[in-house]
Amino acid sequence: MNRKINILSLIVLTLLLTQCGVFRGLQEHEAPVLEEDSPTLKGLEALKEVCCHSDTVSSVLIKKAETLFISGEERYEALLNLYSVKDSLIYLSAVNSGFEIIRASVSRDTIKVIDRINKVVYISPIKKRFGYQNPFNFIDIQNLISRYYLCDQLDDAKEVDFFHLGFHFNDAETRKDILLNRETLRLEKFEFINTETGRYLMGEQSSEEFKVYSNFMISGLEIVAKGGEVVYNQTIEVKMGVNSRKYSFMNF
Repeated sequence: MNRKINILSLIVLTLLLTQCGVFRGLQEHEAPVLEEDSPTLKGLEALKEVCCHSDTVSSVLIKKAETLFISGEERYEALLNLYSVKDSLIYLSAVNSGFEIIRASVSRDTIKVIDRINKVVYISPIKKRFGYQNPFNFIDIQNLISRYYLCDQLDDAKEVDFFHLGFHFNDAETRKDILLNRETLRLEKFEFINTETGRYLMGEQSSEEFKVYSNFMISGLEIVAKGGEVVYNQTIEVKMGVNSRKYSFMNF
């Protein structure tokens, strides 16, 4: 698989793996949530009820999500594990046929990717000093992982229509929109667009799958995810070190 596709896939996957719209598996150590079939609370009021319990969620672990990468004629399958510590760290591991091919971490300042196939470590700042900016930041990524993280942005939530609850995080360079289903509070769509360059990252619910599209590093990339198991407040060890004699290091 093309090395650049590996890098981009890793970055994008930190955005798409979300318990709000993709995962329907088991939920162990479950934090209190509002029942999705509640006949009384919907939309913003339902989210406010959910957010009453948000302080009980310190981390989210999503295990073994089935993921397919598509770029041109290339198709690549992997199982993904995603671990998020609130306001601190997002960590990802991609496994193909029992072998870890990529490991990555996203902090508030830095993206770090370990490409185990090509023995390369890639490092990039979230906010670049020069050139076009990524159409997202750490908080944007975190907001897509769990609706509990959106509780810190309740002031930005608006009833869009009878079907959707929306969040809008626009700034001078980017337009950022997140739409939740008004009844279930599942993620249905998001769009992060750099309005100066036209670079974008977008995702939408499609049947039992969640699809993500992007052109900000490679045109025509599509990622499809489904399945997975969500576990709250479980601590796992994160190791991002490598043997410097066996790996080369690159900035991107």
